Amino acid sequence: MKIRADIEMVWEYEDEEVAKAIANAVNVDNISIPEGLKKSLNLITFPEGAKVITKVKYEGEIETLIVALDDLIFAIKVAEEVL
Repeated sequence: MKIRADIEMVWEYEDEEVAKAIANAVNVDNISIPEGLKKSLNLITFPEGAKVITKVKYEGEIETLIVALDDLIFAIKVAEEVL
């Protein structure tokens, strides 16, 4: 099933330094998105104060979006555990 999605995900942390470290760690993972997926998936993650914000624009198969968001959430979780 093809969809079009505009998503904003927000994670809140205890301070700005933690948010910045997590956003930076996730951005490294975002760079490794396969070229074919980059055409349909626009994803940006950035710190804003003590929050990490990810904005996603996507057009394509819903299953692909679910996998991409699952990867993002896993990357956030790993970054949180490391810090």
